[in-house]
Amino acid sequence: MPDPQTTQMYCLADRLYYEVPGRMDDRADRYPPARGPVPDGWRRSDRGLWTALEPEGARVPGQGWKIHVSAVPEQAGDTLATVAAACLARRTPFKFLRSPQALRVLNATHTPRQNSGKFITLYPADDAEFAKLVEELSAALAGRPGPYILTDLRIGDGPVYVRYGAFRAMHCPGPDGAPVPALLGPDGRPRPDDRAPVFTVPDWITPPEVLVPHLAALESATVDGLPYRIVRALHFTNAGGIYLAEHLRTGHRVVLREARPHSGLDRTGADAVARLRREYQALRRLDGLDCVPAVLGLRTMWEHHYLVEEYIEGEPLLHAAITRTPLVRRDCTEQDLAAYGGWVREVTERVGRALDRVHGRGLAFGDLHPGNIILRPDGSVVLVDFEYAAEVSDSAAPRAAAAGFTVPRGVTGAAADHHQLEALRLMLLLPMAELTELHPGKRATLERLARARFPGGGGPARPGARAAGDGEGDRDGDERTVRRLFGIPAADPGWLDAGDPPARPDWPAVRRLLTAGLHAAATPERDDRLFPGAPEVFAQGGHTLAHGAAGVLLALHRSGEDVPPEYADWLAAAAGRADPAAGGGLLGGPYGTASVLYDLGRRAEALELLHRARQAPPPRGAGLAGGTAGAALTLLRFARLTGDTELYDDAARTAEALTAEALTAEALAAAAPAGDVPVGLLHGAAGAALLNLRLYRLTGERDRLRAARRLIARDLAGCVTREDGAAYVQRDGYRHLPYVGEGSGGIALVARECLAETGDDPGLSAFLAGTRLACGLATVREPGLMQGRAGLAAVLRALDGDEREVTAQAARLAWHAVHRDGTLLIPGTRLLRFSADLATGAAGVLLALHCVVDRPPGGLLGALVPD
Repeated sequence: MPDPQTTQMYCLADRLYYEVPGRMDDRADRYPPARGPVPDGWRRSDRGLWTALEPEGARVPGQGWKIHVSAVPEQAGDTLATVAAACLARRTPFKFLRSPQALRVLNATHTPRQNSGKFITLYPADDAEFAKLVEELSAALAGRPGPYILTDLRIGDGPVYVRYGAFRAMHCPGPDGAPVPALLGPDGRPRPDDRAPVFTVPDWITPPEVLVPHLAALESATVDGLPYRIVRALHFTNAGGIYLAEHLRTGHRVVLREARPHSGLDRTGADAVARLRREYQALRRLDGLDCVPAVLGLRTMWEHHYLVEEYIEGEPLLHAAITRTPLVRRDCTEQDLAAYGGWVREVTERVGRALDRVHGRGLAFGDLHPGNIILRPDGSVVLVDFEYAAEVSDSAAPRAAAAGFTVPRGVTGAAADHHQLEALRLMLLLPMAELTELHPGKRATLERLARARFPGGGGPARPGARAAGDGEGDRDGDERTVRRLFGIPAADPGWLDAGDPPARPDWPAVRRLLTAGLHAAATPERDDRLFPGAPEVFAQGGHTLAHGAAGVLLALHRSGEDVPPEYADWLAAAAGRADPAAGGGLLGGPYGTASVLYDLGRRAEALELLHRARQAPPPRGAGLAGGTAGAALTLLRFARLTGDTELYDDAARTAEALTAEALTAEALAAAAPAGDVPVGLLHGAAGAALLNLRLYRLTGERDRLRAARRLIARDLAGCVTREDGAAYVQRDGYRHLPYVGEGSGGIALVARECLAETGDDPGLSAFLAGTRLACGLATVREPGLMQGRAGLAAVLRALDGDEREVTAQAARLAWHAVHRDGTLLIPGTRLLRFSADLATGAAGVLLALHCVVDRPPGGLLGALVPD
């Protein structure tokens, strides 16, 4: 899953689906070199948010020292004209952000830090040209302001920066097998191109002479100037960091809020420094209130600004809610639910009183959400992050809004804070408030669920500000349609899991509308993706099993739906364009695509893709999703389909190596809940266990069966059984995961196959019973197959769960599903946009319902990894 900053980038261009930022509409606002006549002898192309200009016939190396130039919005046009003139004169290829809007996007607070500040990129032909351009541009742009580029070496004190990196897009498998940007090493093999937000030079590269004084300046730089020692970083954004620090003399703990000049732009154009000063003024005005941190000073070190404020002992409210909610326990009682509902009511009342005190000083908070509230040990609350504080009477003041906390147009000041307070109450009770951004009718559904789950006033009342708005009746009509389709009783629309089972869902209609939604979303005219999915679909080339066309076509094919020939044509063409060297394995690379092509009758294309995948470096990592286990399982399948014994031999050798590596003492220790080795179906040892099981079924070799059992045991070491008997993968000390992808559910699918071969095995039987309990949880944040509710329903079916419980889990997909224009849409990763893909979206739900309703041989595991 991409980080939140990267995910936000894919929300810019489309309100329904994750989309590449380059598709946002800024044509009327582009810089002249992006829209004017192309210079003679040059060619122009679009690359996402970038426009590239390259001389015809130019020799462009694959990698080398590149030059970056940053700019502030007010001077960006002039800076671009200066740099473009130098490049045209020297016939140096370059690219630039195509519009002021694109510049703001790449320099916004919550965009990835490795992109920060980059406005123009130059690709010199060699070190000599590089040196001349560095000197020319640093002189021409001297004194111009611009955001600091974190990944680069700064030239002097201007906006010119340099870095060694790839000139042409190249990828190789990363640590988990997923494709990452690559460079060619000294041996000619691709290796990851480190793009961490700090300047580094590959260890085989010697910097050119022109950089020596600038490297020396970097080495001599100090962080002296602040009388504090950094204890640890609490948070990073493009705008700067937030640090826990101690005073050098007194040891007194404080929080340092950093603001980098010209960085972290908001939609008004204000940068991080402007917002930090706004926060400083707000905290001074609120001085003396115990519901805000005391302000201790405003300091500048080098070019960065720091707000020094009181360190608040306590925990973020979101973490407090996660660790307190009884909804993650199967044995929670009505008393537990009432107690938690009462706690939420008390907390939100305290937050409301804190807001009243802030309003009493004439200020609106402007950015209320759980991450901006600290809960002290005594239960009192403190509001933090006043960057968007403004006069209560200022109806034009900008506000921030986390997903699920958007304020209706026309609601401002104190009323806007109160609206976000009601959203906070709902988020604490049911952590799915983002759904309200995808369909406003979901707010009524979630409020109804909250009232049903937390009787006695725990659930929020629907505030008048939410009830207003055109089309509310139509949106509620959509929700009534969803409840009817999924069998949610009209008399009890807040039904959860207590009492009578739901009415029988209309599964044929649900599947028909899901399929209609997939067809409506298809874009065969595009070559970057056929169906919208999670953001990873674009990096994976649009064809893969997890997020691309292969997964959607697998779901359609397995569930008995027709696959239009143009879809298979698209997949075959995308497979032909795919670069197997980029990695990705079974779910994120060529192996799963080859398997689906074969099933669709495109056997020549499937075998050709498999051949190319085998010629590429093997996938990195051991897992099923992107590693060697998934690749070997594909080889084993093709060995059976084609009779090619060489494929079988490769799979068997891989199984031997994986088993030996996974069962070392170090690997076994690291798989424990406190360890750092992944466990689970996608990235853990379960994939290697499945490979050994499949080999055992072919050969009858008992060593394979014993190896599979030991590999499952390694993943079980990363699981815990809670007091209610439910078994989960545990991570980070408090996260308990029952899911197919990274939780106990996926391990259980393999453990069940193992138990079918071994017979009596009390340890596996107990784990499967515990997983059945875990997969029956009512409150699940996401609906998808790998990390959500659909997968839990399919696991329950595979584990012979109680019929009523299987149906109930599948029926609760109504909480997430959205009826729109005669289709059903499924929210994807982080619930911010809809998805059609297998791992996170509608295709995964369709396949899960096929497993639940039709009970195909092999179940979910057989559908995902056919033997």
